[in-house]
Amino acid sequence: MNTQTEVLKRNIDNMIIQDNQGGLNDQEKFIMQKLMREKYQQEHESKQEQHEEDKGE
Repeated sequence: MNTQTEVLKRNIDNMIIQDNQGGLNDQEKFIMQKLMREKYQQEHESKQEQHEEDKGE
């Protein structure tokens, strides 16, 4: 897992903890959704790259 994905995961985890403890405001919920989309996209791109590398070998 690359460093940027790790940072995204850590930020998302922290926001989930905050949401469970006291809730997130609308702006924080929007940011968390954006981070989750970005993490998903990075994971998807990473899997595609790995698949293409596996096909090339």
